[in-house]
Amino acid sequence: MSSHKEFLADAMSHYESLPNETNEIYKKYQVDLPLRFAEAELPSDSKSHAAEADSVCSEIESATKIKFDAIISSHYAKSNSPEVRIYGTDDVDKDALMSKMFKSSEDKLAAFANASSKHFIFIERAGANKQGLNMLFVNTCNLSSQVFFNVAPGSKLELFELHVSSKDCKGIASTLREVVVPKESEIEINSIHNENEGTDVVSLCKCRTDEKSRFRANFVYVGGRNTKTKNIADSAGQQSSVDISELAYGSGDQKFDLTTFITNSKPYSIARLESGAALEGKSHCMLKGFAKVDNGAKGCLSKITERGILLSRDARVDALPDMAIDYSNEVKATHSAATAPIDREALFYLESRGLDEKQARSMYIIAFLGKYVAGMAGGVPHEAAMSIMLNKLDKSPYTAMPSLTTKGAWISSRRNA
Repeated sequence: MSSHKEFLADAMSHYESLPNETNEIYKKYQVDLPLRFAEAELPSDSKSHAAEADSVCSEIESATKIKFDAIISSHYAKSNSPEVRIYGTDDVDKDALMSKMFKSSEDKLAAFANASSKHFIFIERAGANKQGLNMLFVNTCNLSSQVFFNVAPGSKLELFELHVSSKDCKGIASTLREVVVPKESEIEINSIHNENEGTDVVSLCKCRTDEKSRFRANFVYVGGRNTKTKNIADSAGQQSSVDISELAYGSGDQKFDLTTFITNSKPYSIARLESGAALEGKSHCMLKGFAKVDNGAKGCLSKITERGILLSRDARVDALPDMAIDYSNEVKATHSAATAPIDREALFYLESRGLDEKQARSMYIIAFLGKYVAGMAGGVPHEAAMSIMLNKLDKSPYTAMPSLTTKGAWISSRRNA
């Protein structure tokens, strides 16, 4: 029996036995995804889906002028960079599977991702240059991938992920990321999900930092029918930092379940989470942020901020920040949450400056969205995020990929120290 078959059997066993949720509070606040394992496709279907993925890639590259270093679709994957290595289930390294941080025995979502993944992507970086990598994920029926980071101490890496679906696709798009940030290194992930209304999204990320290292992740969820995420980040090195930003921009009947755990394990570490949701129609978002300060984490900073704006009467945001502090001496730890409709006084102020009601409302929404995009690395990621959200604000189908433009929207440069 191959190592992957053993790994797969173990994942399937745990997926079938584990509950959807163990936290008593979160049991009430969750999106119960109908997770389905894809059946084997006939060769003719594979060719059809591959052609469909190529067509989507061509349209996106033409609209955005982005050069992608790797393209991953439901039935094939290719790399255009020596820093991106991609393996299938028959070739993935046994040690990589056995040393994973996401254990199938610990989490049902992780067990599903481990059991369904067809592509295993290894990102490598051995230098301190700041040149980024761009990856495109195209779902044509079901797409499940895992991304591993292997960078040398002192390296810097910026990864941009764009997740899309073909027009008539119905299925699950699952991405699992495992990130170890070595000493004095920096890794940043900028991920945008713009799948169609027939796609369910599963997004997982687990990170551990070493001494004086930095990890930043910016997740923007615009598309998808149901979105369920789990981020687990441990600021596990002295003077290391973890910064996670997540934003859901929903409309119609979209549902978002965003769950993030941050931990301060070492002295003078930083762990911050900023979650936001802007919702129209009958959309619903749950922001579930949990922070933990371990015993002995002297001089650390832990912070959770959750904000939501309701753009219609039927939209709903459930903000559930939580925190556990095992060490209270010389620690800064805060959490807060606020949800409200658009501020009528703010709109009146904008209208008093010459804007009509529609322009004032758009500016207010853009300012809210832009705050979460501002933390992204400059260039392509925040331009793509704002372009997609502005396109949705104009009532265009959110699965469409517009040309990159911010249409005059101002984006501040907000980079945490």
